[in-house]
Order: sequence, then structure tokens, then C-alpha cells
Amino acid sequence: MELLGHLHPFLVHFPIGILVIACVMIWIQAIRKVDYQSSITTLVLLGAMAAILASISGYILSISGDYEASQVALHQWWGIGTSFGAVILYFFQAYQKIISLFLFLALAITGHLGGELTYGANYLFERKKTSSTTQTKLQSLDSAQQKITIDTSVQVVNSAKYFPFQDEVLPILKSHCFQCHSSKKQKGKLRLDTEAFIKKGGKEGKILWEGNPLKSHLYSYLILPEDDDLHMPPSGKKQLTSRQIAIIRRWIEIGAPFGVYPMHATAYPMHASDISGHASDLFSHASDISGHASDIPKTMELAAAEPADILEVKAHGLSVSPAASHPAGLSLNFVNVKNLDPPIWQAAKKIQHNVLVMKLTKRKDIQVEELLNFTHLQQLNLEQSNVQDKDLERLVQLPHLEQLNLYGTAISDQGIKALTAMKALKVLYIWQSKLSQEGLVALKTARPDLTIVEGKISFSPPDTNRLKVIK
Repeated sequence: MELLGHLHPFLVHFPIGILVIACVMIWIQAIRKVDYQSSITTLVLLGAMAAILASISGYILSISGDYEASQVALHQWWGIGTSFGAVILYFFQAYQKIISLFLFLALAITGHLGGELTYGANYLFERKKTSSTTQTKLQSLDSAQQKITIDTSVQVVNSAKYFPFQDEVLPILKSHCFQCHSSKKQKGKLRLDTEAFIKKGGKEGKILWEGNPLKSHLYSYLILPEDDDLHMPPSGKKQLTSRQIAIIRRWIEIGAPFGVYPMHATAYPMHASDISGHASDLFSHASDISGHASDIPKTMELAAAEPADILEVKAHGLSVSPAASHPAGLSLNFVNVKNLDPPIWQAAKKIQHNVLVMKLTKRKDIQVEELLNFTHLQQLNLEQSNVQDKDLERLVQLPHLEQLNLYGTAISDQGIKALTAMKALKVLYIWQSKLSQEGLVALKTARPDLTIVEGKISFSPPDTNRLKVIK
């Protein structure tokens, strides 16, 4: 399914080309009084099928987290409308001239909106260099960003060296920038996948000035308001968090080292542990830069995992990658594991103290008691899995769990007590579960500090007996 979503930029060109040719042939046929009807019918059928497939892949891509839902909605509905238009054109050939006009218009609008999502709001026009007004905004926003203080008390045991670019900055660039600035695509003639290309910059010149974040477009474009022409990533794309921006800023401040950097007590800043004030007080569109200290993971003392242990874990089919919240933290993904057999868990336990993020999606063989070994877990994704209400009572034992994804699970009102008891929990994904509307209200009342991502919930009827127990 994820592969189909990633194929959307490729698939979407087929309906555009096929349907545009069909529309042009309809009007050539009408003007020149020639018979192309059989070819037109075939093209419209192929175009309609391609449009439907592109709409499905586009929807899958929209829920992947790479795009902001509010920005995708208009493009999504115009795409669906284009698909319906192609189907209508196929079945109502007597009105094909007028329908083709509307279809051509829908194709143009859908394509334009898709271009904005990929390249930014003003992708048709050349970007202008930062004006003096924008520079003033940058100075204000940078002042707000500097309110994020960095906790440098973290000690990485068994390691006298640290690689800030590879361990901290590169994962951010991969997840937010490589789609447009890598070997596959160089928007603005800019690549960010190697040291040489980052130092080279793009068609507007250098983007990195060691020691000067505000002069470096690699940082300054991140803190601009999202509706600014120069803001990166473009509006509609997944934006960086305050902490990720702070990491890039402080990396540039210490000279933007691409190699080893000594691990001293006052050296490279590891964790944003306190954000005082709101950037919105300085500039109304800079809400992503502001926040609270609770948005940032607490500092934990972790020893770096042994490379041999990581290799053994990977040998069992598990995907291991760095976790952004800690230099020694790891993210563990079971997507390529067929069965959660005991040897799998035995291997995973070798790095259990370093695992901060775990993804166990669409699994029906999860043994929750095994998860309790990973005591430093901060993010746990159990979407569309076999987890049940009784399992949540065990997950309460994870003291650092801040984000829990229960989308598409059998969690119901009976699990509210356990969710309420998870004191460290800050974000909960609960949509398309069996939680009732009344149960959701009860959970929000019990935990007003909890951010609950509801999605488009189709609520189950409330279990009044369980709600009485909750009260």
C-alpha cells in the first residue's frame, strides 16, 4: 500500500496525458467533421481507469504523513472530481463536447494544485531573494527560536566522539528535504544528500555559512512563516518541529561539522528541554517555532548500543534507525518481520534500553508483555494491530511513553482507565477504534492535557455499563 502511494507522482501523468488527448480529439472531430469516435472512446476509458488508480494512490500518499491534510484536501477532491468526470464522459458520449470542456478545466486545476503541493504555492514564478522586510522577520523569528535552550548534560557512555551531522542533522534532511533536493531531484539546482553539495549550494548561491545560522538559508528558510514564498519545506509538505529546527540551528552555530565532534559536557547541544515564550508574540505566523517544554522529550542517560548488537537485530529482519530525540536512541520497525517468534524478541532485547520508537503496525501476533522490556519507549505505533483494552493496563508500566498510536484497533471505552493512567502520554491516535463518542468525552475530561487525534471517527454505540465503571 505504501508503495502504491509513493507511485502517485508517476501514475498521475497517465490520466493527464490520455484525457487531454481525448479532449483535443473530441474537438478536432467536431470541427473537421471526421470520425475519431472509436479512438476517443478507448482513450476515455483508459483515462478514466488511470484517473481512478491515481486518485487511490494519491489518497494513500495523503495519509502517509508526508503532507499536511488541510493542504491536500482541495487537490484530493478535484482529483476525485476529475475521475468522475472521465467516467461521465465515457457513458454520456452524446454530450461529450461540453463534458470535455469541464474535464479539461478539472485536469488543469487538479494539476496546478498538485504542483503547489510538490513545489510550493508560487512554483510557476521565479523566487525572489530575501527582501529587507523578510530579513527583519527573520531576525524576529530567530530571536524566538533562540528561546529554545539546549540541555548539554547528556553523557554518551563508551564514546569519546560524536558525529552531529550523521546522527542528528542527516535524518532530518532525509525525512523532510530529500524528496526535492537529492540525487533523484534537484529543485533550484540544490542537493542536500552529501557534504560537497550542501557546501556548494544551489542556483541562488551558498545555503550554509558556518557559525551563522541566520545567514544560512538551510536554517533561515525554515523559520519563515509557512505562507512566505521562501519558506521551506513548501506549504503542504510535512513541516519540521521546533526541536528539529533547533538542532539544525545549533549545528550551524558550532561550525557545521560534517565529521567527528568531541563529546564534552558543554559541547554539542543534544536536547531542547525548555521553550519559554511563544514565537506568535513576535510574529503571528510563526506558531511552529513556539511551544512548551512538554513538547520536548526529557533527557535520559543512555549508553550507545553496541554495533554488533545492532547488526544482529538487523539480521533477524528488523529495521533499525536513529531516533531523533536522543543521540543514542534507536527506532525499531517490525515491518519486514513475518512472525514475532521468541528469537525475534531475544534479538531485539539486545538493544532494548536504546529503543525509543517502535512500530508494530498491522500485526495480529503482538505479545504486549514483550514490550515491557523496552522501558525507555517514547513512541509506540500499534495501528491496526491485535492490541485490546486489557493490553493497555500493561502498557501503563512504560514510564516514558509519550505517543501512542491505536488507530484501527479494538480499543473501546473499557480502555479509558488505562489511557488516563498513562501520565507521560501526550499524544494519542484513536480514530477508527471502537471508542464511543461518550467514551471520547470521558477521556478528554479525565486528561485535558492529552492531545487526541480523532480523525474521522465512526463512533461505536456507547457501552453504558462500562461508562458507569469509568465514572
